[in-house]
Amino acid sequence: MAADVLPAPPVLDACVLVAALVPSEAHHAAARRLLAQSPDRAFLVPPHFIVEVLAALARRGAPTDLIAGARALCESDRILALPLDEALVEAAVEMATTAKVHAGDALYAALAVMESAPLFTLDTDLAARLKVSYPDLVVFTDIA
Repeated sequence: MAADVLPAPPVLDACVLVAALVPSEAHHAAARRLLAQSPDRAFLVPPHFIVEVLAALARRGAPTDLIAGARALCESDRILALPLDEALVEAAVEMATTAKVHAGDALYAALAVMESAPLFTLDTDLAARLKVSYPDLVVFTDIA
């Protein structure tokens, strides 16, 4: 997908970045292509993104230099973490209870809705649940 057709910076699910960084992940190549297609693209993320990414890498036994590099990327201007304010919490509560998704997933989806941005995720169950309850939300799971 060309960068000029996206209406807003996309919301990036942590699973995409983790897959891009860990060669043994099933969607590694596709996630890397997504991140590399536009090296100047910024991604919107909820405030817990860095914790989710670094915890996932640590659980996988990633070396400290990979974790440090991931942290630097998460703290770069490429990743725009929006604050956890009352509006995001309320939108996430609505997402969680309507679409019946996990709390963290609800934050990604709520952020996408609030910012009128597409959501990039590898979580096909999340995408299916959102499609039923929020058919206007653009969710990309096929990032090949």
